[in-house]
Amino acid sequence: MNAQTAVRDVHARFEGRTGLSGLEFDDIEKGNRLVRIIYVSSVTDRLYTILNQCISEINSEEEYHVTLKQRARDFIINGPESRLLLKVLSESQNINQHSFSDDFFDRYTPSVTGAEAQIISAANHIVTGRRGAGKSMLLLYCFRRRQRENLPNAWIDLQMFSGRIDEQAVSDAITEILYRIDFPANASDEVVELRHRFESGNLTISELRKFTPKLRRLFEKVSSNTNLFIYLDDLHVFPAAYQHSLMDILYSIARGNRVYLKISAIENLVKTYDNATQSGLQIPQDAQKLGLDYNLTNPDKAAKHIEAILDSHAAYSGLPSIRRLCSSADVLPRLTWVSAGVPRDGMNLFSQSMLKAASENKKRVTVSNVNMAASDNLSIKIRDLQTDASESAIRLNDLLEKIRNFCVIENKTNAFLVEIKSGEDHFKDIMSLVQLRLLHVISEGITPKEAGTKFMAFILDYGLYTGVRAAASVELFNKQTAPVSAKDLRKLKILRA
Repeated sequence: MNAQTAVRDVHARFEGRTGLSGLEFDDIEKGNRLVRIIYVSSVTDRLYTILNQCISEINSEEEYHVTLKQRARDFIINGPESRLLLKVLSESQNINQHSFSDDFFDRYTPSVTGAEAQIISAANHIVTGRRGAGKSMLLLYCFRRRQRENLPNAWIDLQMFSGRIDEQAVSDAITEILYRIDFPANASDEVVELRHRFESGNLTISELRKFTPKLRRLFEKVSSNTNLFIYLDDLHVFPAAYQHSLMDILYSIARGNRVYLKISAIENLVKTYDNATQSGLQIPQDAQKLGLDYNLTNPDKAAKHIEAILDSHAAYSGLPSIRRLCSSADVLPRLTWVSAGVPRDGMNLFSQSMLKAASENKKRVTVSNVNMAASDNLSIKIRDLQTDASESAIRLNDLLEKIRNFCVIENKTNAFLVEIKSGEDHFKDIMSLVQLRLLHVISEGITPKEAGTKFMAFILDYGLYTGVRAAASVELFNKQTAPVSAKDLRKLKILRA
């Protein structure tokens, strides 16, 4: 292989493995040696490692060399690194057990609260937060850590049960777990028999409970020497009437058996314990709760977390930082505000903002691009409402429209107060809209009038008032995500049930 063919081969392999396509380069002669210089926006350890691997795989009779050099680009929004970043952000939108199988830890951003140390411990956990808060990612962190050490895991994506309302869903979920666990050979006949029994008929929950002792002994064959972790992703889409029953059976199998449950859920849409029957999984007695919501009550933390996530993906894509793609220092604070501190929304909105900037032939993302992307994002959240809260979607939609009229039409504002009445359905429904990212908490407790009466402060999602005829006169509350004063909060109007 001659030198010219060798450098072309190295270059092609480098682009294929990094995902950076169309990189500029120069070929120069240094003595008898051909040198190819590949230009990237940022020379990182990851890129150098991949390049050296590619070089080591090529055998050439002639001397050659391939190296990297940093080069700034005016229209970086259209560069190879930005194209890769769009792909990376897209892949990060929907996490499952197969996500980032080869380079998970290179792309993972730790949680603000250090929840990683807790999730890997031998305990039951339920990870809560709004859709897109990073619940599945935290479960995947635990899954990958144990996978790296060849420890037993079983991941069940409960999305497959979305829309089900039948009791059979409980035995189907147990069956799915039996398929996901790597049982020893001496248990294979027993596993096949149980799976066949559960799949062959409509087992009631009472009938299913009779198999608990047998299931305990079966699981013990996996967990006798080391802990078994079972991951239940998105419990909130499992039939609401039977969530506590599923938890009760699994806890009966797991307790004292070195089997631990790692669950993700939207908190207001799950019922892990039923007081009437005293069955299920109680929090915090039976499982610890790990909350991942960094909402607009802590805008600084939310902003830093979203920027850290975007920086991690930017570095993986060969960019020095995410700010390199921003036209001003105002872009990321605005992104935090319109995404309300939800990491997945932040990633999605930034990628959409990049596309808008590129289509307008801009060099970098502007605040206007972020605003437009947030306005377009409402339809996605309404769709999520139909999926995550299917049994109460009509009621929640009606309440959302009432709140929008109260704020935008009647009071020309995007913020309001609601009295905290945790036991009442009206307040529970408002908190469900928060979990669905259609409303956002800006203060968890304010006393605007008589002592002893506490109110919570909210703002509408940005998409709920942009594009509305009356929106031009709406007074935006705290659009710079600065700490909110009690004086300003007390001026907000109170929404009554």
